[in-house]
Amino acid sequence: MRNIFQLFRRQFLAYFRAPLGYTVIIVFYVVTGLSFCRLLSQSATDPMQIGDILFGSAYFWLMLMTTVVLITMPLFAEERHSGTIETLLTAPVSDIQVVIAKFLAAYVFLVVMLAPTLFYSLIMYMFIADGGAFSCKPIATGYFIVLLIISFYTAFGLLMSSMTKSMVVSAILCCIGISVTFLADNLQYALRNVWLEKTLSQISSVQHVIDFSRGLIDSQPVYFYLSGTVLFLYLAVKSIESRLWR
Repeated sequence: MRNIFQLFRRQFLAYFRAPLGYTVIIVFYVVTGLSFCRLLSQSATDPMQIGDILFGSAYFWLMLMTTVVLITMPLFAEERHSGTIETLLTAPVSDIQVVIAKFLAAYVFLVVMLAPTLFYSLIMYMFIADGGAFSCKPIATGYFIVLLIISFYTAFGLLMSSMTKSMVVSAILCCIGISVTFLADNLQYALRNVWLEKTLSQISSVQHVIDFSRGLIDSQPVYFYLSGTVLFLYLAVKSIESRLWR
């Protein structure tokens, strides 16, 4: 645990030793804040559900996925490119510890960035005249599924970064992968296969967000994101271990 904590601390603080961490946080708050204000104002004339205001904005998800891509692409790719990966992996730490520490650093960064958006819920509570119309359940379930989704995306981004020394390639692969997963339900319109349509709707992050942000809890997406996260981390470890065969 001590090794994991030291590696986690090193990676997490690295985000704030360079402009990248501050830049993505500021841009995220500006874009999502403006989007939230627009939806909140729109709800005054066109009533919207609480979950739709918080999690229904395309700008919110665009910025969140962009942030995932930007903070995961250097996790291993940068160290491979600079040559420091060998120094790191020959230290008295296991490959599993390195992967877990880097994953936790990126994931905690995202959670810390996301945490202040909880104040949007307080703003909505004050904005809604009828307090009885305000419900905490869709907020709780909405944030729950968001945390699962970013865990899944972060693990995937880490896997892509472990497979290449180019941050650009890592970013492109990560962007394609999470975009396909997020928008999987849209592919069913181009396919005329009942089984594929059902499968795509089940893995679509959009559909999961819609359901959970309305207080509907389904165990299947929970298992999907948790098992996917574990699988990607396992594959990342194997990707790092493969250096021994080169």
